[in-house]
Amino acid sequence: MKIDPTRAQPVSNQPIERTGRVELDSAGAAKLSGAGGGLQSDQVAFSQRALDMQLARRALADVPPVRQELVQSLKTRIETGDYQVDAREVARKMLGGS
Repeated sequence: MKIDPTRAQPVSNQPIERTGRVELDSAGAAKLSGAGGGLQSDQVAFSQRALDMQLARRALADVPPVRQELVQSLKTRIETGDYQVDAREVARKMLGGS
C-alpha cells in the first residue's frame, strides 16, 4: 500500500466546541451533562458484570489492605515457637466440617 500525499488532509488543532460529563444513573445507563445544552443523543449501556465489578471495587476501597496488628502478632508467635497448628483441625475445616 502506498500513501498518496496529495490526498492528505490537514490536521486541525482547534479545540472541541462541546464538552460534557458522562455519569451513570442507578440503572447503569449513561447520562450526559455539561455544556451540550442537555443534548442526549448518545447512550452507553454497561453490562451487569461491569456494574458488579464497580460495586466490588467500591466495597474493597473501604477494607484496610492488611491487618497489621494480626500479622505482627502471628509473626511474633511463629518466631518464638508459640504458634502451633492442629493438622486434624485444618483437615476437618478443609473438608467442610464444623
